[in-house]
Amino acid sequence: MSKLKKTAVAVLALGSSAVFAGTMGPVCAPGNVTIPCERTAWEFGGQALYLQPTTTGDLGYVNPVVTAGVGTAYNTVEPRWGWGFKLEGAYRFSTGNDLNLNWYHFNNTTSRLWTPGGAFLGGYVVEPKWDAVNLELGQHVDFSDMKYLRLHGGVQWARVDNRVLSNHPVGELRSNATYNGFGPRFGGDMTYDIGNGFSIYGNGAGALLIGTGKHNVTNLTAGVTPDVLAASTLSYSRTTMVPELEGKLGAKYNFSMAQGDLGLDVGYMWVNYFNAVNHGRVVPAVPALPVVHSDDFALNGLYFGLKWVGNV
Repeated sequence: MSKLKKTAVAVLALGSSAVFAGTMGPVCAPGNVTIPCERTAWEFGGQALYLQPTTTGDLGYVNPVVTAGVGTAYNTVEPRWGWGFKLEGAYRFSTGNDLNLNWYHFNNTTSRLWTPGGAFLGGYVVEPKWDAVNLELGQHVDFSDMKYLRLHGGVQWARVDNRVLSNHPVGELRSNATYNGFGPRFGGDMTYDIGNGFSIYGNGAGALLIGTGKHNVTNLTAGVTPDVLAASTLSYSRTTMVPELEGKLGAKYNFSMAQGDLGLDVGYMWVNYFNAVNHGRVVPAVPALPVVHSDDFALNGLYFGLKWVGNV
């Protein structure tokens, strides 16, 4: 009998220890990655952009006009914040696929006069322009009821145009640097659904563009600015490979309507084109030899807009 009691006690002890061992922590199970059910829809949207363009290198710091007896003048004019827009349209089809076409446009002018003591020593006007057209083929993937990802690939055409006008009491210099490029673009848009129609997101994309960079400089008073231009005109172009990176952080609110869904969108964006803007000057000792520099062109700022999605 005593042996039977001992055996029962041992079984109970082992069973209780197994129960406690199984309740030490939560049991993790992998979730399902799914794609949406088949749907056909159109979507149209627009955003207002409030951006500030920036450049690196000489274009960001040095005034290309050097007046006689004054020396190099540093550019204290940063391009102002300005308005632009984004327009897009897309067709949703199959199980979470979409074909999206969007266009970004920005154009702004900043100017300043140098009048120390009331005397006019010069002025500076900078006019940056940016256009980008993206054609994307996307795939929507659900990681849960609250998290989803849109992967996309396609192409981008981009144009960067940076015009500068510098003048002084005895002359004027005009500089126009442009880049047109085309190439593949890939990215991902990650969204987390907070609930009640609200969501937050982070988007990232990158492109590799091949195109032509051109620069034209005209000195309307030849010989006045020997450190910048020994002749009256300098013009050149070259084929350039330009990487591009962009990122967005934002929030959305979506609500259903009788004829579709309407979404409100607000966020902040960053875009950078590496070595996209070419500019140059002529070496004073060797007037026929230009020195060419390549600088980044970037934009950053706020955006807000609307998007409508309606079933076909």
